Amino acid sequence: MRDTHQATPQILESIPPSLLALPKPPKTLFYLGDVNLLSAPIKIAIVGTRHPNPYVKQFCAILASEIAKAGGVVVSGGALGVDIIAHANALPRTIMISPSSLEIIYPKTNKVIIQAMMSQSLVLSEYERGYMPKAHSFLERNRLVVGISDMVIIPQADLESGSMCSARFCLESHKPLFVLPHRINESLGTQSLLAKGQAQCIYDVEAFITQVFGRQAEEYDEVLEFCKNAPRFEEALQKFGDRIFEYELEGKIMRENGVVRIC
Repeated sequence: MRDTHQATPQILESIPPSLLALPKPPKTLFYLGDVNLLSAPIKIAIVGTRHPNPYVKQFCAILASEIAKAGGVVVSGGALGVDIIAHANALPRTIMISPSSLEIIYPKTNKVIIQAMMSQSLVLSEYERGYMPKAHSFLERNRLVVGISDMVIIPQADLESGSMCSARFCLESHKPLFVLPHRINESLGTQSLLAKGQAQCIYDVEAFITQVFGRQAEEYDEVLEFCKNAPRFEEALQKFGDRIFEYELEGKIMRENGVVRIC
């Protein structure tokens, strides 16, 4: 259950205003990764069941990927299921809130992706060194996931679940809440939210992205955004494939000593 990461967590200089507005704001936040992600104009939480069905797995992966491509940041809790699918498909534009202190990888099953987020994205925790999650830690984490986000998507959730607590946090914060359409007797938690008019339904990913991001989605270029940080050419090629050669031929980027730079 316990695994450690060697990088030294840093203390965030200032708590984001959205978190200070919480009834119980964090006193301190520790981080590993890119704090610039906190400045993203649109941050969207994607949280849900640890046991998503195949339909939700696919929908969640596409949704997270398109949010990242549009210039948004996906926020979640690093848990099995919906959380880690969202993180993995939004990399590097994703923020994880950990239920443990940051030298501990939790859950261990998600070690590879969590370590990738610690170096490429952003992982936050309000817990000091040596803290293993307790039962209440997950609810505390969920309040930060919702608190730091501009809106929340719950792709699938049972009636009695942590995700429904996140839905309550969202509604109490008067933030937009979205769910996915499901068949009868599936995902009863999100079906209940929809039936009560407490959530909107995402029927079409492209329409949702346009609704949320508008022209920003058209103007955001994930390749150029990635290349702003002067990555190694092999790293850029692995992430974007032949698009890197196309951008190079079009004069948008150039190679210099094995590093990609924007022209």
